[in-house]
Amino acid sequence: MRRIALIAIAALGLTAQAWAAPPHLYEIDVLVFANHLHRLDGNEDWSQEKITPVTGYKKALSPSHGLPGGSPLAVAQSILARHPHYTILAARSWVQDAVALHETKPVRIASRRFGRLKGVIRVFQWRLMHVALDLHYTPPGSSVSSNPALVYQLIQSRPVALDRINYFDHPKFGVLVEVMPYNGPLGTPR
Repeated sequence: MRRIALIAIAALGLTAQAWAAPPHLYEIDVLVFANHLHRLDGNEDWSQEKITPVTGYKKALSPSHGLPGGSPLAVAQSILARHPHYTILAARSWVQDAVALHETKPVRIASRRFGRLKGVIRVFQWRLMHVALDLHYTPPGSSVSSNPALVYQLIQSRPVALDRINYFDHPKFGVLVEVMPYNGPLGTPR
């Protein structure tokens, strides 16, 4: 009888381990670029009178890694950097768990390369993988001493395809995002 109880307890322990699946890790690559083609804005004023503050910016994580060499977005970065109508604002990469929106931490995207870029990106799972952007872009020379700086805001949240380049569009700047399953070493997240 005792042997059967031990076997049952051992079987329950194995079942509990099977239910506790390992975390699903994803590598997120992000490329933000300014667009200098004037005809794309349709002669409309894309600035906003009331810019909402970026939520969670001060507590956001800061990825320190650029794009991995040979990745599709690194290739896109190389092409866009050579084109006269585009300027690279930021290129970042990180690894994170697939978690729900309320559990995810925002990732800070900031740069002063060509004007000022400030904002956060959240990658979360809700049935599908989603990317939520809240980015502010202030082009260089847009602030005159008597007028406030011209700021463009891109707030967008939508499901994204895995292992594909996803494009988030604004007439003044764009964001390319690629979300891929991560199978690298667990001890050295990028």
